[in-house]
Amino acid sequence: MNHTLDRVLTALRQVNAGALMNALVNCCEEALRRPLPISLPRTVDIALTKACNLRCVQCISYGSAKDSRWLPFELYERIAAALFHTSLKVEFCSGGEPFLYARIRDALSLARRYRNVTDVTSNGMLISRDVAHWLAEDQTLEDLRISFDGARKETLERIRRGARHETILNNIEYLSTIRDRNGLRFPRLSLRFSIMRSNAEELLELFELCDKYGFERVQVQYLIVANSVDLQESMYFHRQLCKDLFGRARAKAREYGVELELPPLMSTERQSRRCLHPWQAMRIDTDGSIRFCGRSWRQRVGFWDDGWESVWRGRIMSEIRRTIDSDEPYFPYCSYCSSRRGFDREGSMAVDPGSDVYVISGLEDLQVPFNMRTEESAFAFKQVKSERAAT
Repeated sequence: MNHTLDRVLTALRQVNAGALMNALVNCCEEALRRPLPISLPRTVDIALTKACNLRCVQCISYGSAKDSRWLPFELYERIAAALFHTSLKVEFCSGGEPFLYARIRDALSLARRYRNVTDVTSNGMLISRDVAHWLAEDQTLEDLRISFDGARKETLERIRRGARHETILNNIEYLSTIRDRNGLRFPRLSLRFSIMRSNAEELLELFELCDKYGFERVQVQYLIVANSVDLQESMYFHRQLCKDLFGRARAKAREYGVELELPPLMSTERQSRRCLHPWQAMRIDTDGSIRFCGRSWRQRVGFWDDGWESVWRGRIMSEIRRTIDSDEPYFPYCSYCSSRRGFDREGSMAVDPGSDVYVISGLEDLQVPFNMRTEESAFAFKQVKSERAAT
C-alpha cells in the first residue's frame, strides 16, 4: 500500500469523530479565508523544552527566559483538556530536544488518550535502550523524525555539533529491531534532512542508511541560513544541482522502497501560494505564549493564561488571517515566506534576526529576541545540573 495512504487510513481509524468534524470545518474555513473561524486548530504544536543537547550551526533560539525553559506539565494537561479532543495531531518539535523533557512519556500517553496522532522531531542522541523499550511498549508515538543532516560521519558532526553519527544510527537500529521483532507498528521512522551545498550530494546516500537501519521515509527541507552559516550554503544559489539531485533521489527512493518528501523546486518566477498556517495550527511555547506559525519566532500573539480562545479568535489573529494574501500583510514576513511566495527569493532562505519583518508594529510587548543556541544550551544544562545536585 502507498505509504502516505497507509498513514492517512491509520490516522483516520484512531482519531475521534469530533476531531474529524472539526478538521472538516477547519478545511472549509481556510479555503474561504475566514478571519474569524468557528473551528479550532487541527494541529497543536507544543514546545516541551527550550533545552537542547546539541548546538547545530543553523539553529536559533528565541524568547527563553531562564525561568521558563521547561513547559509545566500542569499547563500541558490544561492544553490537552482544552484542545486535544478536537485536534487531529500533536507535534513536539519546536524549541529544544523533546527527549530531554522529564515527562515526555506522560505527554505522549496523554495525547494518545485523546486519540491524537503524535509526532516528535528529535536529534536521536537520547533514544537509549530504555527509551526504545518504552516507545515500543507504549505505542504512543506514531511518527519519530530524526534530524540528520549528513549521511557521512564528518558531515553530520560538523553541522550538528555535539552529535555522534554512530550513536544515532545505533539507537535507531535498536528501536526498529525491537519494534519489528514484536510485530509493532509504531513509531514510524523518518530521516529529516536539511539540504545545503556542503551536504547536497549526500542526499543520495541516505537511502542505503534507511534500508540498513529501518527508516521508512526521507523528508528533505531547504536550509534556512542563520547564525554565521555562509549564505552560499543555500540551495537558492545552486538550483540546477538541486534539480538534478531531486531527480536522482526519486529514482533511489523507488529502488529502496523508501517514501521521499521533497520541497518544491525553486523558480525564477514569483509563485503565488495560499498559506494555511493561521487556520491549521496553534503553537504553544514553554512559557505558555502562543504563536501562529513556524516563522513567527519573535512575535507572540498572546498567552494561554490570558484566554486561549480570545487569542485564537481575537483581533491579532483575525488581522493576520484577513491580510495574509494582501500586498501589505499584518505580519510583514508573510510577504517573503516560502509558504506564500515559494522559494523564489533570497529572503525566503535566510534569517536576519534584526529585521523588522519578523515583528508586528504596535505589539512590542509580545516580542522576544533571538538567542544564540550555544548560550541557550549552556544555561539549560547549568539549570539541569543545579536541580540534580539539589536532589
